[in-house]
Amino acid sequence: MQTVDVGALSVSAYRPVAPDWIVEPLLEVAQRLRGARVIHLSATPYGGGVSELLRSAVPLYNDLGVRASWKIISGEPAFFAVTKKLHNALQGGTEPVTDADIRRYEETSRRNAEQLSADPDFADCDFVFVHDPQPAAVLSFADTRKARSVWRCHVDTSEPAPGVWDHLGKYVEHYDATVFTLPDFVPPTLARDRADIICPAIDPLSPKNMSLDDRTAHAVLNWIGIEPDRPLVTRCRGSTRGRTRSA
Repeated sequence: MQTVDVGALSVSAYRPVAPDWIVEPLLEVAQRLRGARVIHLSATPYGGGVSELLRSAVPLYNDLGVRASWKIISGEPAFFAVTKKLHNALQGGTEPVTDADIRRYEETSRRNAEQLSADPDFADCDFVFVHDPQPAAVLSFADTRKARSVWRCHVDTSEPAPGVWDHLGKYVEHYDATVFTLPDFVPPTLARDRADIICPAIDPLSPKNMSLDDRTAHAVLNWIGIEPDRPLVTRCRGSTRGRTRSA
């Protein structure tokens, strides 16, 4: 199991872009949690919204005095092919998830649970956050009596393919809490009082969101085939709601 090196990041760097009414309550909450030990568990260190979120959040945890680390599960390509099917099926995809798929998913999750249990960071952690379906079953095979657990779902699971949530839900029900992006994304059979809603945020200081001069911006758009003088139709990733805007 890989631990991701996220470097350092200071909350003070956000002072120019974040107002005091956001920063000051954050510092107060962090003071109460100072010294707490947190693990985030996900499927990949690069690509996608989860990795972008954690590359910003984990170093900020540490700057605030919360001891945080980020772990990546391991598995063969066949395992990740199964999790891709699960991921799509939770969003209404129609490719069937077979009994053999579920067995492979559980076997790999069990191996990852053994690696997690042997990790010194896990032995004394207070909170474990598990992101999306890929590692969702891992804690079912690990001893989590010392830690509170949270499953964070970043995709639209409002209308999962029939039977798929039955498989995943039996693992999710063991978590102390669940977090979804929108109220509409909570699966119909999951009790609403067990689901919290946290909307995603954009890190204005990440390399992805750095300011570009007009010449560079137009060069990049031209390189990927976008004509900025024409209207654009865009769609937010992970949402069923389209948005239209002009460039």
